[in-house]
Amino acid sequence: MSPIRNTDLRRLGGLLLLGVVAGYGVRYVASKASAAAANKPLSLADWDLARRIALRVSESAEHPVRDRAIRQAQYQEMVAQSEPLIARYMNAHLAQPISRVHVFDRREWLEANFFAFQQLLEPVEEIYREAQVPGTLGTMFSLVNRQIIGTQLGVLLGFLARRVLGQYDLSLLSPDPAVRGALYFVEPNIAKIQSILGVSDEEFRLWIALHETSHVFEFEAFPWVRSHFQGLLREFLGQVSEQISSFSDLTKVIERIRLGRAQGKHWIELMLTPAQQQSFDKLQALMSLVEGYSNHIMNAIGRDLLPHFDQIEQRVEQRKINRPLFEEVFNRITGMDLKLAQYQQGEQFIDAIVAQRGVDFANRVWERPENLPSMDEIRNPERWIARIGEHSR
Repeated sequence: MSPIRNTDLRRLGGLLLLGVVAGYGVRYVASKASAAAANKPLSLADWDLARRIALRVSESAEHPVRDRAIRQAQYQEMVAQSEPLIARYMNAHLAQPISRVHVFDRREWLEANFFAFQQLLEPVEEIYREAQVPGTLGTMFSLVNRQIIGTQLGVLLGFLARRVLGQYDLSLLSPDPAVRGALYFVEPNIAKIQSILGVSDEEFRLWIALHETSHVFEFEAFPWVRSHFQGLLREFLGQVSEQISSFSDLTKVIERIRLGRAQGKHWIELMLTPAQQQSFDKLQALMSLVEGYSNHIMNAIGRDLLPHFDQIEQRVEQRKINRPLFEEVFNRITGMDLKLAQYQQGEQFIDAIVAQRGVDFANRVWERPENLPSMDEIRNPERWIARIGEHSR
């Protein structure tokens, strides 16, 4: 996703938060909820309520796409311009030119991501439905719970709809490995930020297009990355689902929180079992690499391509520094601050490897799953360099 947003909702920021919280608290009570009067299991979240809240929070009606046809042609041209530059830098090629490029308003982005969220949460939904048992009190708890979760989802996605600039939707859960992803450009948000920063219309959008187009190469020029990502996600969701179906001892949770706080861990990580932490780390390492590499490409190519590159970089960084307090609090509550830090580490990881061993050596991360860095290696690039260098001897 866009370098300014740096939250990567599509890559499960919000989902991981919901999945982690799912094992505890409100959903523990809800796991004992009953079917409704018609004996039909209730869903985990009130999706209709979530949509209504998200649309209100996003203020989508007040921010339409202006000159849609012109912008559509502009982004398609920018993606086509970016393709050969990225292909040369990564020494990789796509089977087909990128054709699925969409200009979205906030409502359209929300609809696309609500659909993705419902697909991603289906394994958890299935366990949740199976856990429901008859009972009037249980039905009441379940109804309240689904409204709470629906409200939380609505606020989260509505707020993100106001911030996201671009997104690569990789059709993560499609069983067909040949399914290609799509690029979304949320034009009202891009136009707003471009105006606030006071930078070139064309250059700012090309800067974003470079970042998003590089995601297409990461997943489509190296198809194993998508299947590997799917496997890690299923592993994590399976662990969360098992926890929901068997959770019974709050003392273990309290002990993990006590020990984790002493180690200075983020609150989300405090909720994880040891097995979940391992899966979480693998996912975070891959997501950090994907976003960090895209930022690296955006900067490496953009610096030579954009006349006002330094101006864009400086003003974007200044905006990050002056982020409103509300946004800082939101990031902390939702776990986005954890992802922001990890994406920055991912970019620093790639920068360090390129500086020490060159682009060709850095591109070895895309050769096979065994070459992917761990979170420890992302924080300490010299360890990855030593490991991969040893294998090449």
